Amino acid sequence: MSNTTAWRALRKRLVLKPYRIQMVQQLLDEGHMRRRDFCLQLKDLMSSDDHFLEKVQFSGEATFHISGAVNLRNVTIWESENPHAYVEYQRDSPKFNVFCAISSRKVYSPFFFAEETVTGMTFLDMLQL
Repeated sequence: MSNTTAWRALRKRLVLKPYRIQMVQQLLDEGHMRRRDFCLQLKDLMSSDDHFLEKVQFSGEATFHISGAVNLRNVTIWESENPHAYVEYQRDSPKFNVFCAISSRKVYSPFFFAEETVTGMTFLDMLQL
């Protein structure tokens, strides 16, 4: 059965709605000022240096839990009313980190960190591969 068929059945026949678990972070006033200042500095750098974007690297990092704990962005709860669901945090769950990056010159393939804590030396070792 396709996802579309399953979703249609959940919505129309069972009259359920999809709800996602949300994690929120309080945004403080000083954070707003810092983000605005960063954007203005970035705009100035881009206008003063035509090659600035060639120097920028985009990167991402993800953590995977060996226990099977899932990323909350991938969880959907189907209910007729909002369940106001929450997830209890599991401390010290075994996990590993994955890093990947792209720049104008190179794609840094996924790198799996075996160490629990990623340090500057660990990153340096990865970049020198």
